Amino acid sequence: MDRITQGLQYVATAIGTIAGSYAVVKLSLYALAFMTKNRQKLEEAKDGMTHTALGLFIALSAGAFISWVKTI
Repeated sequence: MDRITQGLQYVATAIGTIAGSYAVVKLSLYALAFMTKNRQKLEEAKDGMTHTALGLFIALSAGAFISWVKTI
């Protein structure tokens, strides 16, 4: 059981790292689009920022959940 939880934590950490890196890139691109005066790009940037933040939260929550499961 211990090896399974260690493996899951390793996978969750790797996914969290990749998701964090991807989120930084996407948020940077959305921030540039957010500064335009084009109404459509502005709305797309707002939606993109929301979805990126939500995805990052889910990825990091998975790591926290696995850490919690390890303590049980």
